Amino acid sequence: MERRMRKAALWGAIAAAVLAVAGPVGPARAVPWPGPTPQPSPRGMLDAMGRDLGLSADQVRIRLAQEADAHRAAAAVRRMLTTPPAGMWFDKLSGKLVVAVTRAADAQLVRTAGAEPRTVRHSHAALTALVRQIDDRAGQGVPGVIGWGVDERANGVVIRVDRTRSTARTAAFEDTVRVLGARAKVPVTVERTDRSPRQQDGTVVGGERWMPGHEGICSVGFSVTGRHDFQGFLTAGHCTLTPDQAAYGSDGSRMGTSNPGGDRSVNGREGDFGLVEVDQPGWTVSPDVAGQGGARVAVTGVQEGLAGMSICRSGQSSGWHCGEITRVDQTVDYGTMVIEGLSYTNACSAAGDSGGSYVTQPDAPLAVGVHSGGGAAHCDGGGDTVTIFQPVGEALARWDLRLKTDDD
Repeated sequence: MERRMRKAALWGAIAAAVLAVAGPVGPARAVPWPGPTPQPSPRGMLDAMGRDLGLSADQVRIRLAQEADAHRAAAAVRRMLTTPPAGMWFDKLSGKLVVAVTRAADAQLVRTAGAEPRTVRHSHAALTALVRQIDDRAGQGVPGVIGWGVDERANGVVIRVDRTRSTARTAAFEDTVRVLGARAKVPVTVERTDRSPRQQDGTVVGGERWMPGHEGICSVGFSVTGRHDFQGFLTAGHCTLTPDQAAYGSDGSRMGTSNPGGDRSVNGREGDFGLVEVDQPGWTVSPDVAGQGGARVAVTGVQEGLAGMSICRSGQSSGWHCGEITRVDQTVDYGTMVIEGLSYTNACSAAGDSGGSYVTQPDAPLAVGVHSGGGAAHCDGGGDTVTIFQPVGEALARWDLRLKTDDD
């Protein structure tokens, strides 16, 4: 609940971060590994988006231009509205940003900002109040319940259930949530799946990887800098649990220290993000993210993810894959950990991708999140493709970090 309050307080700050595309708040991608460095290029990202989203090259270009306009409109909406709207999402059919509002005055401001207003019954405050009640009832988790949050496009609340793990307690929790929704007069949807999400780590070798001690393999997220000449990178918090642990690069040599000081790892209600300091001679940070076919893309800033927007993910196990953000600001129950503020996508992933990069806009790539977890379906198989990322903004603000960009 405290995290949700902090997010509301940062409403204006998010707008500033999105506008300052190359500004000081936003992560960048991986540390460079020994060997030849491919030149950054948007070509691989465009090809991957066409492949994974089923679009022609011209359709990819049109969509990216529409999404860029939608993000500019979103920044204007955040500046103009005094309170958060009931929801915002990119509508790929119209190519416009849609903003859910409850007041005619806000609808007019949304039009002025260049977006399409949609008048809804339930305000942002009403939706998040119901989510807080669900948080309280769920406590440290309910068997079979794998997540919940606001469903912006439905102007309601959604809970996600793994039917293979459902018990009488699961059914009782669903009934309780429906009663809470009825009291608040807010619609509640139950989504059922056959697979539970899990935080992904592993021992797969290859790609842009890093190793926390000798415990496994994770992926680099975004390079960052900080005060007193600090340099390092963001990754998943469940990869950085052990304080002051040696961190090794893809060639096996030590490059730095994971969770320096013991207070640079978050893996709980507040999020899933961690920090590795790159402090060994010969290692430097770069703005690059490993893209399609080994080509690299250099991030230029940070962007908040919007439901409906396209996204591409880079991880050491499965490489480069694209998809769409399906939901934002969701609570996820991994079975061992309940985490708030995560976002869902349908881009595929695999074990070992934890901590990897989520980016958008190939002509001027923007950092969006780091990989937290996913379902059982991998990129080489069928099934319910679900991946989950931690937005990068909270880590940058929490530790006063600056995204490493191509302009540095």
